[in-house]
Amino acid sequence: MIRPAPALSWPPVAGELAIYDARDGCYHVLNPSAAAIWVAIAAGSPVGQIAADLAAAHNIPADAMRADVDAFVANALDLGLLVDA
Repeated sequence: MIRPAPALSWPPVAGELAIYDARDGCYHVLNPSAAAIWVAIAAGSPVGQIAADLAAAHNIPADAMRADVDAFVANALDLGLLVDA
């Protein structure tokens, strides 16, 4: 299961999602699409379901949305923002 790394917090910020990484003191600001993916992952939704839900909500082909969600997850894993537990 993919989940946020334990050292992260994301306090509400008007209009955007900023993730604070206590390991290095950096903030990572997410655009609205990435924020939707992040919030769904943090809520425990499976990646495939996130992609399907977003594709339906935005009338985008499911395979295209899955590629975008997978790319976000891969990048966040590489940065240590997400962990595969």
